[in-house]
Amino acid sequence: MNVAEAVGQALARFGAGTVFGVVGSGNFHVTNALVANGARFVAARHEAGAVTMADAYARVGRGLGVATVHQGPGLTNAVTGMAEAAKSRTPLLVVAGEVAAGAVRSNFRVD
Repeated sequence: MNVAEAVGQALARFGAGTVFGVVGSGNFHVTNALVANGARFVAARHEAGAVTMADAYARVGRGLGVATVHQGPGLTNAVTGMAEAAKSRTPLLVVAGEVAAGAVRSNFRVD
């Protein structure tokens, strides 16, 4: 079992029944692991939309909202939705990939 599989399995086991997101190379494997462990994946066209969908899902269902996004610009695109969820105290988990530690010149790296 690799890290992506372990994360996907653990999140599904702890209640990530529906996950919203935009899949990219940084979150492809963990998203597949979530689905393989029973989570329903709802695709969005933009990361802000994915996080807003997860926020609304949590508010209506009174549970945990989960979104998965690509690293770097995918994560920065999600920040507006994350800020709204934080202001509203919505229980929200955003899963994003990270660039390898040595890739300091990557366009996807956010310090």
